[in-house]
Amino acid sequence: MKWLVVLFCCFLFVSLSRATKYSDDAVLRILPRTESEVAILREELPIAIPVSWWREPSYVANYVDAHFSGANLAEARDLLDAAGLEYVTLIEDVQEAIEASHSPPSELFTASNDVEFDFSKYHSLEEISEWMITLEKTFPDLVSLVDVGTSFEGRTIKAVKFSGANSNSTSAKPGLWLDGGIHAREWVSPATNVYVLGNLLADYGKDEETTKLIDGLEWYILPVFNVDGYSYTWAEDGDRMWRKTRSTTSSKICTGVDPNRNWDMHWGEAGTSKNPCADDFQGNSAFSEIEVKSVASFIQAQKNINGYVNFHSYSQLWMSPWGYTDDLPPTPDYDAQNEVSAAATAAINAVHGSVFQYGPISKTIYPASGSSADWTYGVCGILYSYGVELRDTGKYGFLLPEDQIIPSGEETLAGVKVLAHAVLEAGLPDRK
Repeated sequence: MKWLVVLFCCFLFVSLSRATKYSDDAVLRILPRTESEVAILREELPIAIPVSWWREPSYVANYVDAHFSGANLAEARDLLDAAGLEYVTLIEDVQEAIEASHSPPSELFTASNDVEFDFSKYHSLEEISEWMITLEKTFPDLVSLVDVGTSFEGRTIKAVKFSGANSNSTSAKPGLWLDGGIHAREWVSPATNVYVLGNLLADYGKDEETTKLIDGLEWYILPVFNVDGYSYTWAEDGDRMWRKTRSTTSSKICTGVDPNRNWDMHWGEAGTSKNPCADDFQGNSAFSEIEVKSVASFIQAQKNINGYVNFHSYSQLWMSPWGYTDDLPPTPDYDAQNEVSAAATAAINAVHGSVFQYGPISKTIYPASGSSADWTYGVCGILYSYGVELRDTGKYGFLLPEDQIIPSGEETLAGVKVLAHAVLEAGLPDRK
């Protein structure tokens, strides 16, 4: 009898410790054709049935991607049919897509073993951090690691700083900051940042353009912004589809804040939620999240930075301010931002043929207040501030297969180089 009790306890422990599963869940793409249909999706559907927006309702003819549980899928289809809304199925089974997107390695990378770091694979925060340690040893004259801050759960937020010739000179250089993984489930964002970082360093001294850009700029790359959330998507008892931070909030049942709605730039306005259980929960106050506050403080202290990109997935968009309003920045700034957007997306397209749309955040995807790019431009005066949505356009969504990591990295690197040239040409910003 005792062995039955032990067996039951073991089964209970394993069951409780398992990651969230999404078997039979589906993602539907819905196309609202009128303002009333947008309102149905935004205001009525979430009340009628639980839904997780992969791409939320915004404008007429701007598609919406909605994740429904298997238990609610039939009812969701009935509701959409009753409302006369057009939809197609993007992902038939979310759990199958999760499992197909990533194959765990036979041995994990560490800074001290002989395992090669594979850019074509997704890596945990621990592996990425270990790889960053090796960069400082491999490129001692170029690279230094920077501790930007400490997360809610006590993890170090670590960036790589690098620059070439005269890197120890007192003469300042224009700065360029790239970060990824602010939304935890968007795995291709950290993977692409890692690819860009690794290839820039590997090509230094070998490729003339890369050498010029590293010599002329001070680079900062933060592969994983939301370290707690990203770690949770990898945890045995975690959730691959987790988006937010892992902080405690005013809610007793829901955890975390959307770190890209938490910046102190028109915080709490359009495109955010006051509901602590919502994926786009704005937080109890601007900069309530220690991760956001730490990164913002670090960026603000670097007076030379004049280029910023916050990488996301998915939708293939290169977006400039503003997110909080449909109004445009002053004409000279908007023209300069738009010129780089056009050139960067053209460079991306030239690599593998991927088509990226470009324009202001609010008009290109949806309104989003309290975002990083609005804050870096509006508060810090970083002219070339962007939010970029990487691959794809919805076939896989947040669950992009690993065989697309390298192509994503290659095309993104081409776009980043366009931005880097613009930052270099503009010189040091006039900012105190």
